[in-house]
Amino acid sequence: MKTNVDNLFPAVQSKTQRRRAILVGALGLVLTWEAQAHAQSTVAVDAATARKVISAAIVEAQKGPPSSIFVVDNSGALVAAERMDGAFPASAKIAQGKAETAAAFWQSTGNLENAANGGRAALLSSGYVVMQGGIPLKIDGKVVGAIGVSGGNKDQDEAVAKAGAAAFAK
Repeated sequence: MKTNVDNLFPAVQSKTQRRRAILVGALGLVLTWEAQAHAQSTVAVDAATARKVISAAIVEAQKGPPSSIFVVDNSGALVAAERMDGAFPASAKIAQGKAETAAAFWQSTGNLENAANGGRAALLSSGYVVMQGGIPLKIDGKVVGAIGVSGGNKDQDEAVAKAGAAAFAK
């Protein structure tokens, strides 16, 4: 079946202009595919690394009340989680929310909590968890995941999350 190129590019008149338009369109597709391939091949947090992060966080958590600890990738998808014996039930959902929030905002949830307390009240109704205890995990300055912790007070959650993030950085 023969396709009339004039119907595809009615504003382009000459054969040379049509060829250029086709080449520009093809180049655009190639660049889009390349960008998608690069985005999909970006380093992410694997399960073994997530377990290492959680193990380091548990060591710190054992100094205080039992905690829930979640590690997510840069999209917020769960990689690994641990709910310590005795951690209150809601801590799991809160820890997951902190990890997802840190990954989405590329910054700690403590920073977001400070922003909310400083007048950015819209953050409170955003659906994100803006309480200390969520820290992004970075490689070469790029967020590749996050850790979220809940179970203690805000300082305890932050300390546990920092211990996990420190293990990731090693």
